[in-house]
Amino acid sequence: MELIGLDTGFFLKLLKGNKEVVEVWEKVIDGELKAKTSSLVLFELKRILLKLGKSEIWNDIKEAILLNCDVVSVDMSVAERGASVSYGTGLPAMDSLIYTCVSDVDVFYTTDGSFKVLSKKKKPKIRILE
Repeated sequence: MELIGLDTGFFLKLLKGNKEVVEVWEKVIDGELKAKTSSLVLFELKRILLKLGKSEIWNDIKEAILLNCDVVSVDMSVAERGASVSYGTGLPAMDSLIYTCVSDVDVFYTTDGSFKVLSKKKKPKIRILE
């Protein structure tokens, strides 16, 4: 089964009803894809929802993510590997940590163009959503 990594932008596109993202998420819910994300994605999502005045939907979003994704927290190993990724590629710190949490996936879904610096790697495939 294909393992996918999900960045913050994926979930923001999901909330907006982006067709491609909804199709991917439905495959996760149906068990056709296995999903992984970082606890830092949940941090970013809650922060964005608070900023937008939409905090009332936070618990539902968090529950859906926790139910359908393996959520990886930043521990010492992730922090050290993330620092190396950031140093080696110039990727911002938060992005490097999120990426490191899910770097063993087959495809990493993001809306952040800064991840293009990782596109030379064979795995994971970086899928930048429009």
